[in-house]
Amino acid sequence: MENTILHVKKPKVPSLGMLLILVVFIWGLSAILILYFFDSWDQRGTFGDLFGAVNALFSGMAFAGLIYTIILQKQDINLQRQEIAANRLELKKSAKAQQNSEKALKEQVEQMKITAKLNALNTIINFYNLQISNTNNSEEILTKVREKRREAIKEIDALINRVSDDDLEDS
Repeated sequence: MENTILHVKKPKVPSLGMLLILVVFIWGLSAILILYFFDSWDQRGTFGDLFGAVNALFSGMAFAGLIYTIILQKQDINLQRQEIAANRLELKKSAKAQQNSEKALKEQVEQMKITAKLNALNTIINFYNLQISNTNNSEEILTKVREKRREAIKEIDALINRVSDDDLEDS
């Protein structure tokens, strides 16, 4: 299977430096054209006064653009806060699930310990049964072996009862 990377083309946006150079160029060009087309300073001054209202218009538009940018940034910050809150909630859920998993794992380990004890006791009881069935053992040895077998069986009963009591408490 071929590993492909998606390439997203970003729209080319002129940098701020390029825009500033363009504005300064147009400003300089307008100064040269005004000096070339108007003979006296009175005519040049009158022509420049015509653009006072345009200057106020562009200043107002720049201020409106600044306010609009602030509003957009506020919306972005609110969206980021919502995403952070959602991430926190997911992290809490994940932590809770991990705690439950850890608890289940501990219970499983405890059950495995009990199973191992039961298996060991079963092996011991089988050994005692072999000793009891051995006709070469004396009555004294048989009595001790039977007593030890009873103790092992009682221990098995205690383990089984403990497991049963734990199951009832969990329910």
